[in-house]
Amino acid sequence: MRTGSEHAEPIVVSGSSEEDGDWSHAFGERIEERLRELFAEERLRCGRFAPTSQKVIDALRTAALSGGKRLRPGLAFLAFVGAGGAPSDPRVVDAGAAIELLHAGCLLHDDIMDESPVRRNLPTVHVGFETIHRTAGYRGDSCRFGESVATLVGDLAFFYAMGLIANAGFDAQRVFFRIAVDVCIGQYLDVLGTVSPDESDQDPALIAQYKTARYTVEGPLHLGAALAGRLDELAGVLSGYGEPLGHAYQLRDDLLGAFGDPEVTGKPVGDDLRQGKCTLLLTIARQRRCELPASSADLLDKVGCGDLNDVELRRVQELLIELGARDHVRRMCETLAARAVAAIEPAPMGESIKETLKDFARHLTRSVEVLAPPSAP
Repeated sequence: MRTGSEHAEPIVVSGSSEEDGDWSHAFGERIEERLRELFAEERLRCGRFAPTSQKVIDALRTAALSGGKRLRPGLAFLAFVGAGGAPSDPRVVDAGAAIELLHAGCLLHDDIMDESPVRRNLPTVHVGFETIHRTAGYRGDSCRFGESVATLVGDLAFFYAMGLIANAGFDAQRVFFRIAVDVCIGQYLDVLGTVSPDESDQDPALIAQYKTARYTVEGPLHLGAALAGRLDELAGVLSGYGEPLGHAYQLRDDLLGAFGDPEVTGKPVGDDLRQGKCTLLLTIARQRRCELPASSADLLDKVGCGDLNDVELRRVQELLIELGARDHVRRMCETLAARAVAAIEPAPMGESIKETLKDFARHLTRSVEVLAPPSAP
């Protein structure tokens, strides 16, 4: 299961005033520096009593620093500065690094649950440790070893995140832990929706709300406002922006998963279809299956069984287009993004911050328009 796409554009504050400047453009670099500093300290500390433990630190370092646009820290930063926080405040760097590590830990666990071999064009952590086990001739099952160690690496990311958020204050800590709980619930709903025959367990909108909307957009915005001490005042308007845009972000991710370019996404295309993930794309297609000949309807029923071959996968992609599912989801993205743009307009925040948030919402709909069609056999 994915927890949001890794391929949004960097968030950059528009304008050139001394207050705004190019602070948020450099914020990602500050996050990188803080994480590198943390991993260097921990590698040295753990290496003193257990040198082999450095492999675990190194695996987390690679996972956390191998790519990504620092979207969640960027949104937290925008809300923090928009709420009057000083861009140079080190607390917002630690909070941004914490939410990035939360994200890294979720991705590590996702890859185990989804049995994903690749993340950001690199072998996933469980695959890497499986290879180490096999190469070293360790006893036992190499797959079990890889998954066990990768689970621990994900846990380690969560623990480091807790340490980084410790000085953020009660309100920000409460928001952060709520984000963590929500994404965990969302992941459970995603797993359940994939396997349960009960339609009441297959609500893509509810899954998107918990798995992505709150965790990717609304939560980070609330975190930044809480850190600046203005959450009570800004929570409503930030939710008005964050909820629809977070939902649009998940829909965009579903489209990328079904039709995107693997060279761009860093993940094999069609994995969600092979696994039968409860996406709006698939839900719409199944609702309209009566429009199909029996052979095509039977192929839709095969989605999620794990044995779609490449030719069948391409045909499923074609069916999503023929049944109007892709266009429906694209239009929903546009509608939700427009709702977010309108919602942020009255926010009592600087105009450059609001314009950046509007630009980000508009970019989501533009990126959906450049999705590649299914490849010919």
